[in-house]
Amino acid sequence: MEERTQSFGYWLRRRRKALDLTQEALARAVNCTRHAIRKIEADERRPSRRLAERLAEKLAIPAHEREAFLDAARAVDRVERLALDREPLARVPAEQSEPDPFVGRVDEYGLLCGLLARLGGGAGHAVLIEGEPGIGKSRLMRELARYARSRRIATFRTNCYEIERAMPYQPVIDLVSQALELAPDPALRRLAPVSLAEIAALVPAVAQRVTVPVLSSDFVEARQARLFRAIGQLFDALAEGRPLVVMVDDIQWADHASAQFLHWFARQAAARPLLVLLAYRDEALFDGERLYGMVESLKREPHTRHLALARLRLADAEALIGGDAALAARLHGETDGNPFFLCSMLHALRAGEIAPSATGELPLPEALRAAVRARLAHVPAEARAVLDQAAVIGRRFDFETLLAVTGSAEEGLLRSIEILVRRRLLREDRDGGYDFVHDKVREVAYLDVPAARRMRLHRAVAEALERRDDGEAHERDARLAEHYERARVWDAALAHMVLAAERSQKLFALREALHWLDRAVALAEAHPQALRGRALNDLYEQRGGVRAQAGLAAGAVEDMRRVIEAANREGDRLKARDALIQLGMTYRRADDYAQASACLTQALAECRAMQDERHAADTLYHLGTVAWSDGRNDEAIACHEEAVAICERLGLIDLVAVQAYHGRGEAHFNNLEPRAAIACYERSIELARGIGDKSYEQENLMMVAYAHTGIMGLADYAIAQAKFALALEIAERADLQWHMGPTLLGRDHVRGCIGRYGEAYTGMTRTLQWLESVRHTRYSLMACDFLSQLLIDLGLNAEAVEYAERGLALGAAAKVTFWRPRIIANRAIARLRLGHLDVGPELERAAAYCRAHRELYQMTRCLEGLAELALVAGDPEECLRLARELLALAERSGLRELAGAARRWCGEALAAKGEAAAARAELAGARRLARAVGRVRLVYDVERALARLGEESEAERWFAGMRESLAGTSLTLRL
Repeated sequence: MEERTQSFGYWLRRRRKALDLTQEALARAVNCTRHAIRKIEADERRPSRRLAERLAEKLAIPAHEREAFLDAARAVDRVERLALDREPLARVPAEQSEPDPFVGRVDEYGLLCGLLARLGGGAGHAVLIEGEPGIGKSRLMRELARYARSRRIATFRTNCYEIERAMPYQPVIDLVSQALELAPDPALRRLAPVSLAEIAALVPAVAQRVTVPVLSSDFVEARQARLFRAIGQLFDALAEGRPLVVMVDDIQWADHASAQFLHWFARQAAARPLLVLLAYRDEALFDGERLYGMVESLKREPHTRHLALARLRLADAEALIGGDAALAARLHGETDGNPFFLCSMLHALRAGEIAPSATGELPLPEALRAAVRARLAHVPAEARAVLDQAAVIGRRFDFETLLAVTGSAEEGLLRSIEILVRRRLLREDRDGGYDFVHDKVREVAYLDVPAARRMRLHRAVAEALERRDDGEAHERDARLAEHYERARVWDAALAHMVLAAERSQKLFALREALHWLDRAVALAEAHPQALRGRALNDLYEQRGGVRAQAGLAAGAVEDMRRVIEAANREGDRLKARDALIQLGMTYRRADDYAQASACLTQALAECRAMQDERHAADTLYHLGTVAWSDGRNDEAIACHEEAVAICERLGLIDLVAVQAYHGRGEAHFNNLEPRAAIACYERSIELARGIGDKSYEQENLMMVAYAHTGIMGLADYAIAQAKFALALEIAERADLQWHMGPTLLGRDHVRGCIGRYGEAYTGMTRTLQWLESVRHTRYSLMACDFLSQLLIDLGLNAEAVEYAERGLALGAAAKVTFWRPRIIANRAIARLRLGHLDVGPELERAAAYCRAHRELYQMTRCLEGLAELALVAGDPEECLRLARELLALAERSGLRELAGAARRWCGEALAAKGEAAAARAELAGARRLARAVGRVRLVYDVERALARLGEESEAERWFAGMRESLAGTSLTLRL
């Protein structure tokens, strides 16, 4: 009981000594620094929630005392004062006191407090805080953080740093780490497994608390979207509907990946009780397109507020100084009201570090830099040396690293740090590390270090960081690359640049990966000795692959051609062939199909010459995919057939076989052979499940669903709906964003076919908007096709023409011929129904192209259009011929809905010829088929045709059902 009356630091020290642990041993055990343990035991800081949990575990705190221990660790004063609120969000570190009064920001502070108060309504806000360096952006956010925490609102703060702008996700990692500290384990376990995996890729320490699955391979776009969503889910799980505040300072220095996340996260605030504050320097707005685009985009959001901070007024300066009007006027005039300049001068004056000249003027050459230099000139020599060394480390640093760099005695270093903190040049952060009070202080100190000494210090920092094993792998290589390069240790710098690039690539931060690879290539070209046995072409190959992933086709081609030329010079056929395959896929990503085919054909010839059948099968799959993407399904069929034959001969059950069967299925599907396609898809699903590939399992299930729809397959909409639902479930559970678009389109297409027009239209338009925003061109073309067909079904032909032309323009801009014949056919049919009879030539060209390239499922839509045109033009005999050709295609493949459409046109043609009995027979057959498959518009068309022949018809009932399905939408039936 005696221990419970003492401070927590005293209790911790007693417990540690009872277990015979040194501070260093305990620090290693709980993954923090010895300096941090020392500060906790001296009651100079509080452990974070996560650190307290690790301390409880390592100090063997009994289970029944664990919660009291954690509460005591986070309490304000003494151990006997247990937590006032046991909810994790209430346990936040105390704020340090500010040295200067908070003045001149009454309006801005009031606005922010008002936004905070309105978070209870469930909707949030984003705030952009803009201003020059030293204007008070950080201070305003710190004051709001104090207010939020006094209201028991969880608040997360971080900074972006200039030296870290090439390190992907640094501010995001900091925010996620803070959230993980507060999140209890049950909240983490409620996250989807794939979300935990993405978070663990960013902050590996989460795997120490919960089981994390292995990530499946996926597209870069999907992985990045999945990470953003996972972080959003983490904050949602932490908040549980309560308000949260997230603040990020100096976003002008955010890396590209972090900027993308912050942009996304700020937009998400509209639908959450979330206040997001982003601060940046106004001078940086026009230095880079990225920041300007982000700010302008967010300004257009209705939930965003923009605060441009002005300089202090004279009255504010008087309030800051404390009533000395003359001094306030002088300082305000010299600093022009910049708060940081003003405070720097005031502190220097009060400390006696500067004094007015004989004429009464204050020394302020070069504004702040002179003021900072004047302050630094009065720092004791020992402390100034420490400040210089800290400036070389970077804006943020910890005690252990500084100790290793300086080589000082621990007590002496602590004294120097205390001097620098007291002089308000450094401040201690919430984790026990240190930060410069302003980046200008670090900049001045850094530039004042002589170049030779600066180089030596960078090397000492790098060596100290390399000796440490503190788990900071996400930034370690990037920091080492920076310091070794500035130290001119070229080989070490190059090695760590490559490692930093690989780390960035794993986090799908492709711009940051390219930044490091560009620097690595430049360094290797300038200092070949840095390669240390590594081939320069390896760097070109690595960069080419990342450039291709990032969509930088021209640069990727340049790099891969260098690799191929070098491999050919050295006689390395294997290297040349693999590079050719990569080059072919690069051209395919750029939709340059001619070049892609040429490269892959050459690579295939090499595979055959080397008798490497497995790589031949892989190359054939890629060749087939290129041909299919270019509307040459005849070539795709041949490639995929050969790839499958090789896989069967070799007994392959790996990814090559999964792809080969999937590709073969697509070739059958395009050739109007749905049953053969389904067999291939199901074999690919079996193989994908065997190797744990959720991406291909989902994509194959989606394609099985498409093969059961009416216009493309067997017209069993019940099975199609079930398969789409299963595919969506897998896509959502595994967060396969790349496949979500076509799966959602397929589901809504089925809804439209069975008469749920309102739901279908709403879903399709929403999906198209998303697909265009993420530039998934091929799937956008599918959306335009489905929407134009849906609108034709509703008689909205002018609107259908607009969507068809939108799709054709998208395809032309991207040089993509995928899906083009169907979109042309839809536009022609819609224009025909608007009275334009000039659509015949384009329909005939599209049909001839499809027939020549075995794109038969697209050709059927062209035949429907030509049949309708012939009937409208008064040529029932031609309509009958085309309808019978359509019927033969349908019956050959067992396509019930297509057979019903063909019989409908046969009936219409026969009726026009005056052969009523034959027409009734054909239309009766069409009615049976249309009702059997549930295709609503086809039933309605057949019922109307029968009514025109005097037969009993239910056309009005079907019309009423179609109109009812549009309730709540802006659509009107125009049949």
